[in-house]
Amino acid sequence: MKITLGQYLPTDSPVHHLDPRIKFLLMCAGITVIFQIEGITSLLIFLLLCLGITRSAKIPFARLISGLSPFLWLFVFTAMLHVFMTPGDEVIWLPYATLQGVQNGIRVGLQLVCAIWISTLFTLTTSPMDMVWALKWFMKPLARLKVPVEDIALLVMLSIRFVPVVFEETDRIIKAQKARGIDLEKGFVKRLKALVAIVVPLLYSVFRRADDLAVALTLRGYAPGIKRTTMKIRHIRSVDVGVLAGALCIFATFIFF
Repeated sequence: MKITLGQYLPTDSPVHHLDPRIKFLLMCAGITVIFQIEGITSLLIFLLLCLGITRSAKIPFARLISGLSPFLWLFVFTAMLHVFMTPGDEVIWLPYATLQGVQNGIRVGLQLVCAIWISTLFTLTTSPMDMVWALKWFMKPLARLKVPVEDIALLVMLSIRFVPVVFEETDRIIKAQKARGIDLEKGFVKRLKALVAIVVPLLYSVFRRADDLAVALTLRGYAPGIKRTTMKIRHIRSVDVGVLAGALCIFATFIFF
């Protein structure tokens, strides 16, 4: 099971060279716009826009799709809830479903796909250090209120980075337990009992990795409350402003037209 959300793919592309603050703004604005779109056709056009950005970022499409596939159950489950729980006109070929529910299910499913796609593009094209720096920059006003801005930004970045680690570790443990003869396919009760053989090693592995990370940060001189500097000083360029303005115009078009 491979997941791309939380991973960074360094390539030489225009999207990678954008200011991380601009990319963070566009990600937040894009996700907000997605859940404001009501039409399925508009959502399909938004998907084409995401595909174009993926090509511009020089990210292999197959890798992105394989990273989205672990979330397939979320898309299907959310869509099915709307299909069978939305009141309206009954669908003859699908018992207990409604026409409005089918439309809402497709719409919500596409919205979730677009939202995770945009989030994945942000993490794939933004290095962890740039991500932390952008979060700190946006949270600067909170520093005057004695809020530990740098620690919060680092915590958010590490949480995002741990997402693919947990998925990969879970997949490794499942394969190892299957090789030892544990049956994870037959019977609901047997599956629940077999989960113990997966959850316990997973928790041990996650805590061990967290402890190794804490030791690594300590050896590198990290300590809460100490102000840290960056090697690169970023400035917003005219290209970044142009991309932001163009993207906001496109988002406004999706909302008002």
